[in-house]
Amino acid sequence: MRIEKTLIAGLTGLAILLSGSVFCAQTQQSAVEEATRLQQRYASVTSVAGDFQQNYHAPGVDITESGAFWMKKPGLMRWEYRDPETKLFVSDGRETYLYRPEDRQVLVSRFSPSELHSTPLEFLLGRGDILKSFKVSDETQIRPRITGDVLLRLAPVEPDPNYSYFVLECDPKSFDLRRIVIRENAGNTSEFILTNLQANVQVDNKRFEFKIPKGVEVIRVDEK
Repeated sequence: MRIEKTLIAGLTGLAILLSGSVFCAQTQQSAVEEATRLQQRYASVTSVAGDFQQNYHAPGVDITESGAFWMKKPGLMRWEYRDPETKLFVSDGRETYLYRPEDRQVLVSRFSPSELHSTPLEFLLGRGDILKSFKVSDETQIRPRITGDVLLRLAPVEPDPNYSYFVLECDPKSFDLRRIVIRENAGNTSEFILTNLQANVQVDNKRFEFKIPKGVEVIRVDEK
């Protein structure tokens, strides 16, 4: 779940270049301040829950799914996909499970909380350092879903094999996350729209346990 156009600006003439430089400096300062506020908002977060809609776009492919999720430090996750297909993704902190009841199949993989490093999921749990891990700038190509929202583009300082950048949309007052857009290196895009978001909710660890149902095919991804 890793989360998603290099900004190309053309300047013609010295006057445009100078004015553009001033504008970029102001924009960068604004983005840094906004990223700092976002970091502060989630610094004390130990758990988060809410509803999500996931939109995936690739050449010839457009998929929309929705459901509910729960996350808890250090690496516990549960994503329940409910529409249009029922499936379940669970991380118990040691392994992850992707269960598709319709296919009678479970994909199992080893997991470490360190795998969340430099991903949007890490910041939902108040971990990581945005300004150390990313080059931060204001997003100018994607429009906010809600007028007035803050849009930040985060490009990893160190190249990542899975994505080139992601965009965060936040409430301008509370800095609650409302949307995450992940741009993969291949050009595909995943968008997560988050609603009914609650931080520091009481979540029993049993919610992050997964017992493999009898009779399903188990595929261990690490062994492939």
